[in-house]
Amino acid sequence: MLMAALLSALSLYGCSHRNYVKADLPDTQTTEGREITAVSDSSVIEVQNESESTQSLSTDPKSGVATSIYVYKNDKVTIEYPVLTQSADESKLEAVNNLLKDNALEIIKTYSVDPSKDSLTVSADIISADRNRISVAYTGMFSADGAAHPANVYYTSVIDLKTARNIRLTDYVDPKLLAEYVLSDQCKFYNTSSELNEALMNARSDIDKETYTKIFQNADFSSEQREKGTAEFPESFSYEDQGVIIVSIPVAHALGDFALIEYTPETK
Repeated sequence: MLMAALLSALSLYGCSHRNYVKADLPDTQTTEGREITAVSDSSVIEVQNESESTQSLSTDPKSGVATSIYVYKNDKVTIEYPVLTQSADESKLEAVNNLLKDNALEIIKTYSVDPSKDSLTVSADIISADRNRISVAYTGMFSADGAAHPANVYYTSVIDLKTARNIRLTDYVDPKLLAEYVLSDQCKFYNTSSELNEALMNARSDIDKETYTKIFQNADFSSEQREKGTAEFPESFSYEDQGVIIVSIPVAHALGDFALIEYTPETK
C-alpha cells in the first residue's frame, strides 16, 4: 500500500509541480529568427532564442535590465541559460553573463556527463531580474547511459548584479532555524498536491536536524569556493520571490528526487 501511495504521489507530482519541466526546447537545427554563436568545439552550438527574449524582461521599468535565453547544445545535452542584454551597471555585464553560464553548465562536470551517451535536458525559468539581482531556477531530466530511470534535476542561480557574485541562502537565512522549520508542523511545501504533500511531510524525518543544517549551510553556488577550487555541487538551492524564500531539499527518487519548501523568516 505504501508503494502504491508513493507511485500515485509521483504521478500527481509530475502534473502539478511548477518548476518541473517546461515546454519543448527550441529546435537548434532551425536558424530562422535566431543567432548561432560559434564556439571552439565544433560539436557544440549555442542558440539565442529571440522569440523568448521578451518573456524575460524585468517587470521594473526603471531597472534598465533586459535578458535573453540562450541554449547550449552538445549532442544529447541541452541546457537553457539567460544572458543579460542590458543592465543598470554595464561594467559588470560580461562578468555576470560569464557567471550565469558557468552556473548553468556546472551540472555537466558534476554529473560527469558524456554528451554522446548520457542524456541531459535543462530548462531555465527567470524568476526575477532587477537592478540588484537576477534569480534563475533550472529544472530538467538526466539519464545516464544504462540507467534504469532518469533523475529529476533542480538547481538555481542567484547573482548580485552590482558585484557579479553568487548570492547564497546563508546571506539571508540562518541554516539552523531553517532546519528546525523543515522538521516542524509549520513546514509548507511549494505548489504540491495534497497527496504528495502528505508523502513529503512523512518523508522529512529521513534527514535529521544536524544534516539539514549542514545541507543549508552549503546551499547554492559559492563564488568563494569556486575561486579556491573547493566548490561542490550543492544538495540544496534557493531563491527569494516577493519576500518568500523557496528552498529545495533532497528526497527519495519515488518522491521526485527533490522537493521545494517555502519559508518566510521573521527577519531578513
